[in-house]
Amino acid sequence: MHQGVKDNRTMKSDLIKHIEEIFNSLGLTVSFEVFDCCHDTLPKWTKDIQLSHEFIVCCEDISLKQKLQVFIGKTIFENGKYIYWFEGDRFIEPDSSSAMEQNIVKEEKIEYLKTDTRLPAYIDDFIFNQLNAIYAPDFQRFEHNLDLTGEEIRNYLGTYFPRSYAESFCIFDNLFENNVYQKIIFNVKKLSVLSVGCGTGGDIIGLITAIEKHFPIISEINIFAIDGNNEALTILEKIIDRIQNQTTKKINLKIKQTVFNSISEFLIEDEINQKFDFILSSKFVCEIILMGKGKLDNSYYNFVMKFLPLLSEKGLCLLLDVTTKPKHLTYNPILMNKQVNQAIRELQKYTSLIPRPCSEYGEICLRDCFHQKTFSVSHSKRSNDISRVAYRVLVSQILKEKMNSKVKNSKQLINNEEICPFTENGEMTVDAFMLSPYNPK
Repeated sequence: MHQGVKDNRTMKSDLIKHIEEIFNSLGLTVSFEVFDCCHDTLPKWTKDIQLSHEFIVCCEDISLKQKLQVFIGKTIFENGKYIYWFEGDRFIEPDSSSAMEQNIVKEEKIEYLKTDTRLPAYIDDFIFNQLNAIYAPDFQRFEHNLDLTGEEIRNYLGTYFPRSYAESFCIFDNLFENNVYQKIIFNVKKLSVLSVGCGTGGDIIGLITAIEKHFPIISEINIFAIDGNNEALTILEKIIDRIQNQTTKKINLKIKQTVFNSISEFLIEDEINQKFDFILSSKFVCEIILMGKGKLDNSYYNFVMKFLPLLSEKGLCLLLDVTTKPKHLTYNPILMNKQVNQAIRELQKYTSLIPRPCSEYGEICLRDCFHQKTFSVSHSKRSNDISRVAYRVLVSQILKEKMNSKVKNSKQLINNEEICPFTENGEMTVDAFMLSPYNPK
């Protein structure tokens, strides 16, 4: 047997298992078929379409189009009684006529959120050469970080700290470019930060770097960091000490070791009963979810209800998580969207800012939405290291009104080429995660 055919059969088998998992997670029992476009005998109806990728997936239930499209983040097409989409590598570039026929998002000049960056050289040197960090990805081991040993913490520091840094820096770099937010912060001298489940603090350092870039007038940053792993907190202290030697800003770090059994049971003590300008949660809630016991886990809802009231009127809350699926639940982005939307409906004084469609439609949205953003970071041990996350930026209603994040007349990309259904009839296509530097008049 030709090696290429054998490899494709293996890929096809893996793809079938992957799609079965997707359908099971959505509670779907419909049948589907996967065809190898180069080696299989294809159904007659495929003669009417241009085959552009290695595999085509199809099923006969066209009512699933929207649900699957939102969930998997791919364009799904209709042909008669069939819906289909492509998987694998592209081997043909579609011509303009077929693209129009298949309703593919037209190529246009879309301004995307900047999602790639480099770890600052002095931080790179410090974590790898002085703290002995190691680049060693191990997704399954680092799903739960409370019990990491010293050596495992060094592996985490060298792999996931840079990713968290890049995600946080890129997100806040864009937010800080907004002219309204700049005016709000212009005369502020001190900022306060609460980081829940901070780990080694990649998200904190990303935020500090963005603040340094955009707001030189700020002289003091007060950070309250909470985590259950004492080794991680110790490393965070060392990194903050190193940054303090690099910057003219005064950075005050207060740490608290607290083990979360659940977010709803966490007691907000008097020492953190204050308003914060930034509240961060990066890949923390997923760990709480993993400790859960069933499908009724409400960790994202509980986080918003518990911590968002601590956000100042001008504050930004970043709730970010991995896009994986716990064994006993559905995918994290879907849980996040449903539960955050429910929480802001109840809190009323707070709402979403990013993704932008969530800002406008979050209070009425009941969809199983799978949103995702891809970031990359380069450092001395790895170039363009990729991470995929889902996140919401939450703010007060007052700040949202000032920043005016309306999405009228625009198709909002929430996941690769996937458009938020509430914005399908818009004219120009824009990145749902990008806030314009200038507010429209």
